Amino acid sequence: MSGLKSNSSQSLLGVHIAGASICLLITAGSVWFAADSVARRRGLFLSSRHELTSVRAELDETVGQRTKLASQMRTLSEATRDSLELSPSRSLNTRSAAMTQLAEQTQISIDSLQPGDMIRDAKVPVQPLELIGSASADQTADFLTQLGERMPDIHVQHIELTSVSLGSDRVRIRLTLYWFVDPAGES
Repeated sequence: MSGLKSNSSQSLLGVHIAGASICLLITAGSVWFAADSVARRRGLFLSSRHELTSVRAELDETVGQRTKLASQMRTLSEATRDSLELSPSRSLNTRSAAMTQLAEQTQISIDSLQPGDMIRDAKVPVQPLELIGSASADQTADFLTQLGERMPDIHVQHIELTSVSLGSDRVRIRLTLYWFVDPAGES
C-alpha cells in the first residue's frame, strides 16, 4: 500500500505542479497584458499632454497676436479719426457742381472746369481738374481759402495768375487741382 500511496502522491504532486505552472502562466500573462495596457495608456497620456502643451502654446501665441493687432487697430483708428472722407470718382459731376457754386459765391467767373486723365498709379487715385476763369486777386485768395476748408480732399497742384490788363484788378486764373478719390470706389 505504501507503493500505491507513493504513486498517488507523486501523481498528485505532478497535478499540483502542473496546476501551479498554469496559474503562474495565467498570472504572468495577466501581468504582461496589464503592463502593456498601462504602457499604451501612458504613451497616449504623454502624447496627449505633449499635444495639449503645443496647442496651449499656439493659443498663447494667437492671443498675443490678437492683442497686438487690437492695439494696432486702436492706434490706426486714433490716427485716422480726423482723416478725410474721400468720395468715389463717379461723383465727379457733384464735385464739379460744388466747386462751381463755391466759385460763384466768391465771385469768380469760370470759363472752364475740365477733368483730366485719372492718375491711378498713386496709393490714392487722383482726378486732376483744370479750372480756368477770372476774378480779382482777393476773390481768388478767398476762393482758395474756402476750397481748402470745404473740400480738403482737393489739393492745388499748380496756380497761374495772369493780369488781364495794366489798369485792371482782375486776373486770369488757371488752376490745376488734384482731387483725391476713394480707392475703393475705383474697383
